[in-house]
Amino acid sequence: MALLQIEQLEKSFGMQTLFAPFSVAIARGERIALIGENGTGKSTLLSIIAEWEEATKGGIHRAQGTRIAYLPQVTRLEQGESLIQAMHRPFAALLEIERELRQLEKVMTTESPPEVLHRYDELLHDFERRDGYTIESKIRSVLTGVGFQPEEFSKPTSLLSGGEEARAALARVLLEEADLLLLDEPTNHLDFAALDWLEETLIAFPGALILVSHDRRLLDRVTNHTWEVAFEELTMYRSGYTRSRMLREAERNRRRELAERQQATIERHKEFVRRHHAGQKYRQAKDRERKIERIEKDLLERPGTTKQISLSIPIGDVSGKKVLTIENLVIGYDTPLITCPEFTLYSGERVAIIGENGCGKTTLLKTIIDEASPLAGTVRLGHGVRPVTYTQDQSGLHGKGTVLDAILSRSNLTIGQARGLLGRFLFSGDTVMKKMSALSGGERSRVALAALSLMAGNLLLFDEPTNHLDIVSQEILEQALLDYEGTIILVSHDRALLESVTTQVWNIENGMLRVFACGYQEYKDRYATKAAGPLTERTRIAQSPTEQSLTKQARAKKGRSREAKADKYGLKRHVEAVSVIEKTIEEMEKKLHQIEAEIVVASECGDGEKIAELGKSHHRLTRTLGETYAEWEKLSTGTS
Repeated sequence: MALLQIEQLEKSFGMQTLFAPFSVAIARGERIALIGENGTGKSTLLSIIAEWEEATKGGIHRAQGTRIAYLPQVTRLEQGESLIQAMHRPFAALLEIERELRQLEKVMTTESPPEVLHRYDELLHDFERRDGYTIESKIRSVLTGVGFQPEEFSKPTSLLSGGEEARAALARVLLEEADLLLLDEPTNHLDFAALDWLEETLIAFPGALILVSHDRRLLDRVTNHTWEVAFEELTMYRSGYTRSRMLREAERNRRRELAERQQATIERHKEFVRRHHAGQKYRQAKDRERKIERIEKDLLERPGTTKQISLSIPIGDVSGKKVLTIENLVIGYDTPLITCPEFTLYSGERVAIIGENGCGKTTLLKTIIDEASPLAGTVRLGHGVRPVTYTQDQSGLHGKGTVLDAILSRSNLTIGQARGLLGRFLFSGDTVMKKMSALSGGERSRVALAALSLMAGNLLLFDEPTNHLDIVSQEILEQALLDYEGTIILVSHDRALLESVTTQVWNIENGMLRVFACGYQEYKDRYATKAAGPLTERTRIAQSPTEQSLTKQARAKKGRSREAKADKYGLKRHVEAVSVIEKTIEEMEKKLHQIEAEIVVASECGDGEKIAELGKSHHRLTRTLGETYAEWEKLSTGTS
């Protein structure tokens, strides 16, 4: 049965149509990726489905009892309460039941009329059926999942940063336990651990989901349907993101071939008519004219082509073999942020710098290019190394000048050449005269990439380059980095980009930088799993590809025995700890069932005082059980 039925839905703003009428049913278990260029109407469609905005035409019908939870791109929490108090709002009805239960328990200590006993019994069963006793553990689990630490739970919502508020809003939507989730860019401000947690949470979600996201890996892992908004139409594919792109391309090629074949037929008929309209084949010519009219009534249009940026990153002169050498480095400002081991980065490597938000990734990049001074130690660039940077905030692109001024000030191009370059980044006509201060995040990112294409450096330092880029532009940037022959140091939360491009990982954890001589995908597969407990120290000096191959086999045999032994005992202790807490949970659940049975007996006997006493015991035990479940979950997933 469909949770939601959309019938001939259409949305227009004046003369502009976002999407022509379409109809579709959404069933439980459908996970839909909603994609399209910026400004095509994705957020508007979610807002209409959530009933925050009205459609121009058509309607939406919910199945009875269907609950919808909606996360818009920008949302604000209520002020005047703590973070954890804000998370209680989805449970308002259950908390009201709990308050009434406590009130009834007080009444039953002095009197026990049948109607009070009946009401208490009814509420208690409803509270248990709806998992009322797990509210606190659910809240703590979700807040931890999106990246909050327990000491932050009591933080006033008025003191949350923009990123913290966005994460809190996501947590609260996930706590609503809806039948249909509408999520508009939920990955903003999430670190890697939170991204992985969200991915697994959405995979396990039993309801329906419509997801707008620029995170290609999330879309591929989570979704099984794709809706694309393009050319004022909504096209649906019964597949996830990557598969839908192949299906779309095949369909467009088919439509293009049919349109071309149809046009060729028309041209042949027109040529016949032109040659024979007044000759012996006059009748045949008139027949051809009628055929042309019939074809043109059902004339197929060539499929539209989405405008795309065109990016190529020049390298210029090749650097020396050693690109970067770090010795006894400590970076930070007033206090140390990161301590680095001694190592050398060699030409051609593509580094992913990863770590929690605020751990110092951007500061490390600034230290490498001498924009920030180290607290101790040295950073040395190798012979002939020319760094080029792409900053997260696109520094230098926020002035009063125009888009054209931004390019002219960074090059020796003529105005015509600068316009030609900007055309490759989707700025044409009067848009090149747009003020930089008036640009959207996506537009400013395209200007930054245009400026980057003018710089011939052999060491690229990128800080979140895919922020604000649509998916197509992300894929074009990815290919440009794959084609680039220099050295790359990359800070990004785009897991698809890191998996595709990188050959080395620098992980910043607990104030230490560790170097892993493998790409991000292999790092995830081999080292970053939480199931085996804490990471085994595998940091070593980064070597050139030739040196790596010569030493790899010699190190492997020696390290394998030592690591196997450490993993064996570490895993044994972990399994024992999980086993102990599982036995504790089992005993507590048995005790809980016993109390529930005693409540039933006391209810049948009309013993109000006993019911009140048992109710309090039940309440205390279920809270303790919820906390124990949370501890078990931490141990099971390896979180702390």
